[in-house]
Amino acid sequence: MSVSPQIEFNVQSASNIPLESELEEVFVGKNYDYYINKWNQLENKKSKISWNWAAFFLGPFWFGYRKMYIPVLVIAFMYFLLDLFLYVIQYQFTEETYYFDTVENLLLIPLSLFVSLFGNYYYLKHTDRNIEKANLQPFNPEQKRTWLKRKGGTSWLAGVFFTLAIMFIYGFATAYLLPTNIDQVAYVKDGSFYEYPTTTIGEGFDHFFFEPEWEYVTADSPFDIIRFTGIADQDGFDVEVTIDFILTDDSFEIHSAFVDGEQISEDEIYSLLDVVFNTPESESITN
Repeated sequence: MSVSPQIEFNVQSASNIPLESELEEVFVGKNYDYYINKWNQLENKKSKISWNWAAFFLGPFWFGYRKMYIPVLVIAFMYFLLDLFLYVIQYQFTEETYYFDTVENLLLIPLSLFVSLFGNYYYLKHTDRNIEKANLQPFNPEQKRTWLKRKGGTSWLAGVFFTLAIMFIYGFATAYLLPTNIDQVAYVKDGSFYEYPTTTIGEGFDHFFFEPEWEYVTADSPFDIIRFTGIADQDGFDVEVTIDFILTDDSFEIHSAFVDGEQISEDEIYSLLDVVFNTPESESITN
């Protein structure tokens, strides 16, 4: 008679132990059916590959949303390495396609495909690791569920905000350490001369010259050079004007200027600038 209550107690305790699938569902939360279906497919095929559209389109933000923060850091680092590669080879962006550059997007495709094909597998491993951690803790079943629910699930606030912060840090570091040709062109265009402080160089040149073009030049030069080319009216004839700016750490200056391929003197450069920045917009060549 004294043994039966003990046996009944043990059976009852064992029945309260949550199943692995129950712990997975608690940890995953939203869209558990989708992920368990993907994970079953991986197990049946004995594969690590399955497609995840959210990972493809959202990339690091999907990982942040699912509270997988290490992949967010890895992806940001991979982005930085790509920018470093383009910086080393001195890749030339264009202002029109700077934010949707074809070459850069092509280089990003392998990374997007990788996270899309292996995202579900990594999420499975992430889930298994956290369930294993929960099982190693001195938790009762309810405490285990509470811990997994807190560690897992989704997070718009913390997860997505964390990803935004990492992407911001990545963008700031890239702009500061690895400026592109567009960044360096903008540095000159958004600047101004001491003699004409109320008008930026870009505004002045754009309203005076026809077909203005800017480019970053490093070939055959020990300096970082920003080259401007435009068409101006000289005595009723169109002439091509080229002006080279030398960049330094904290400033820039005109290095040389040419009119139809002929270099002009320093005094002639000052005279040209005086005409450019003192010509009313109504008399602009583009009007």
